[in-house]
Amino acid sequence: MLDENAMFTPLGPDEEAGRQAVSGRSGKVPIIPVPANAPPMRFKHPELGEPTKIWPYHDAGGHLIGYVARWDFIGADGQPTKEILPITYCDLGGGRSGWRARGMPSPRPLFGLPEILKRTTAPIMISEGEKARDAAAILFPDMVVTTPAHGAKSPQLADFSSCAGREVVIAPDYDAPGRIDAKGKPLHPGQDFGDKVFQLCHRAGAASIRRLPPERLAVFSFVNGIQVLRDGPVPDGWDLADALEEGWTAERIAELRNDPDFFSEYVDFDRRHDGGSIHEPSTEVGCTYVNGCFRILSDRVELRIEKEDKRSGEKTFEWRWFCSRLVIEADVRSPESNEWGRLLAITDRDGVVKRWVMPSSLMASEGMPYLEPLLSLGLILAPGKRRWIREALDQYIASSHPERRARCVGRIGWHGKTMVMPDWTAAAPGAEDYLLQTVGSIDHAFRVKGDLEGWQQNVARYAIGNSRLVLAISIAFAGPLLYPTMSESGGINFRGGSSIGKTTTLWLAGSVWGGGGVNGFLRTWRTTANALEGIAAMSCDTLLCLDEMGQVDGKEAGQAAYMLANGQGKSRADRFGAARPTAEWRIMFMSTSEPSLADKIAECGRRVAAGQEVRVLDLPADAGAGFGIFENLHGFSSGDALARHLKAATGEHYGTASRIYLQHLAKVFDELAPAVLAVRDQFVAECCPPGADGQVSRVAARFGLIAAAGELATELGILPWPVGEARRAAERCFHAWMAERGGVGAAEDRAALAAVRRFIEAHGSSRFELMGELAPKDADGQVIEQKIFNRVGFKRLGRTGGTEFIFLTETWKKEVCVGLDPSAVTKVLRTRGLLLLGGDGRPQKQERLPGFDKPVRCYVVTDDILSEDV
Repeated sequence: MLDENAMFTPLGPDEEAGRQAVSGRSGKVPIIPVPANAPPMRFKHPELGEPTKIWPYHDAGGHLIGYVARWDFIGADGQPTKEILPITYCDLGGGRSGWRARGMPSPRPLFGLPEILKRTTAPIMISEGEKARDAAAILFPDMVVTTPAHGAKSPQLADFSSCAGREVVIAPDYDAPGRIDAKGKPLHPGQDFGDKVFQLCHRAGAASIRRLPPERLAVFSFVNGIQVLRDGPVPDGWDLADALEEGWTAERIAELRNDPDFFSEYVDFDRRHDGGSIHEPSTEVGCTYVNGCFRILSDRVELRIEKEDKRSGEKTFEWRWFCSRLVIEADVRSPESNEWGRLLAITDRDGVVKRWVMPSSLMASEGMPYLEPLLSLGLILAPGKRRWIREALDQYIASSHPERRARCVGRIGWHGKTMVMPDWTAAAPGAEDYLLQTVGSIDHAFRVKGDLEGWQQNVARYAIGNSRLVLAISIAFAGPLLYPTMSESGGINFRGGSSIGKTTTLWLAGSVWGGGGVNGFLRTWRTTANALEGIAAMSCDTLLCLDEMGQVDGKEAGQAAYMLANGQGKSRADRFGAARPTAEWRIMFMSTSEPSLADKIAECGRRVAAGQEVRVLDLPADAGAGFGIFENLHGFSSGDALARHLKAATGEHYGTASRIYLQHLAKVFDELAPAVLAVRDQFVAECCPPGADGQVSRVAARFGLIAAAGELATELGILPWPVGEARRAAERCFHAWMAERGGVGAAEDRAALAAVRRFIEAHGSSRFELMGELAPKDADGQVIEQKIFNRVGFKRLGRTGGTEFIFLTETWKKEVCVGLDPSAVTKVLRTRGLLLLGGDGRPQKQERLPGFDKPVRCYVVTDDILSEDV
């Protein structure tokens, strides 16, 4: 019995912490897993003091998640009772942390999860509560015994995926017959617990599910070691902990287990009631029953409401609708069997069926956060009091267990041999189902309008003879080839003046994948880095079209180009400090701009890196035929007229080509890489100049992949082009890129030469002191003193008659080579014979210079640096 006087004794620090935790104050966020430097768990109940026993819960990696604590005491009625609380290590705000009575976040691990995963061949027994679990572990040593946290209260919040493929035995508590609640309704918590666990194990893919009826052991007890029949009824709530106390041992149970019926097949709620009054025949065509409590009709879902006449006790029931037609079609989970969810099919007012993969984690939050996306997709809730309607919807989604299983993923693109799109998939024969799972419905442009023939005749055929248009459409077909060929991501930036048709390339390429809305499939560079990460992830293995790079500053443009091509977003931490999953993608993207990427980056005083130039290729948009981006007007009066036609046509025909293309790729996935790589490698061998730098060959490989994509789509009959059209366009554009680049050497070499040349051109007359024959002299032949501000070196007449520029070492490093590796710059100049070497062969040469008493080491550059041929 509790000491009532003790309740008024001032609380100690631990007790005060316990009181606050039990009271449920906000501001306590569990830290999962428990940090290694956390103090040992100490928790005192404000009234009950130290717990009778605690049980630690661990995740699959053996990391501590939290505890379940139990207090046994005598209640006010003089009977033994208990209280059970979860204890987790919490962030209390303000830099404080501590152990508090806070529930473990769902999905919670089963008790002893590491042992379950270790003993892979042992059957799993699931008991109702930790105390019963401890007893069961003694009585059934050949099994691995577990329980969900909170026992019968919330097994649905536990993760039962570890039961997949395992033999499972459910050991519920005993339910005394005739037990009712305050309203007179039957109570059978043990049976309810067993039914919930059965459904959870069934969904997890358990190989078999059996039951240990509590009365199998409860009818006997042991007196002085002798087995006798129980004198009187079995107590309500009797469990395996009682069996252990009443004399049962593992050896005694082993004798009974010789009976093959010792564990019976589990008969769940559905089969217990199958064929009874719950399944009254319906006059509705296509009526489907779920768990006996719900039925799905052609236009709605109904809940079975039972009523009882208070006078006669006669029970009747009626069906009451609570939402429009909603079907739970499949259970889904990630490839690692995490991130479980449900595939929901919603029929809206127009009769259109829309599907959404709802994460099951949304059901653990207060306020039903999944309701908003359902209503947005067209679900209708019944009018009237909202509480019972929402409870019915929650119970309906949670209690349904469809037979179909699928894998869920968080981004579109290839997953194995299946291409996942927002609302459909293309899979290889025999491949497992994959579905896209998101927290809410997503807005995307992968829409379809018109048909393939309309797109071919009104859009694609006008690209013939126009190298930039052919290349753009071929780029659209190249994205899905990145994964099977293990090719790197990258982009093409169509650069040129305004009104030459640059954006037309984006309209054409985007029409392969979708459109609609004001801007069709186009996106804009003007967005945040976070938003661009999300856009890239939702464009994985497809195409991303970004219009007008000029809308962002150079620094953002350079960072975005690197990020898109690298295929990975920024690493971030969640609210607990743990690393969040990083957004990833593979992508081919197109862009338009007036300045080049290098010019754009130079706007903020930076230099473009070679890696950026290779990842985002600046291609002159003007094809050189006098019509801007066009070379063949196909009978139109002007380039503007053809551009206006193509923009209008891409607004009427889009999205069909990619679907046919992906379906074919999925069917021949294993044969894709050899065929595509053969075309790519042949392109590189024939088009890449001998001796070209590795950067040039990388770019040639990208153009080769684009050519292969266009030729493949032509071969499949998707593109109405003659064979070889895509390859010819890719070759023409590749040579245009090389001409714009200025050579086939390394970009770093060109940057080094350009840096030195640019410095001499800008400061050759102002920051170099003349010396030797170039020094100014008076009428008497005396050298006139020169006033040079911010001198960087000297200028003299060379041996061959040219001018030599002498750079002092520090200014060479800090000003001339700023942003570059000075050693690499000197190496480039030395290789090309533009640097006079010292007697020891070093790039620095000792010279006697005006104003210096001793010879000074410096860099001597010949005037050949200013030649365009170097």
